Amino acid sequence: RWIAVSRDLEPLGFTMGTKVLITNADTLDSVWTIQDRMNKRFTKRIDFLVNVGTMGKWTNVKLELNEN
Repeated sequence: RWIAVSRDLEPLGFTMGTKVLITNADTLDSVWTIQDRMNKRFTKRIDFLVNVGTMGKWTNVKLELNEN
């Protein structure tokens, strides 16, 4: 399970290879690994790598660095 993060989140510890606990994203709630960076025009965003047909926009998604 991979995500991409906007570059403004990197100084907060959300860097390549980091495992992140995602909550408040319905069926996508779980631990994801950061494997990509988004274009610099995006801020305060994450992008889920999912199968075709799984689309949506969520608000109030919570990110937490996973200690495990």
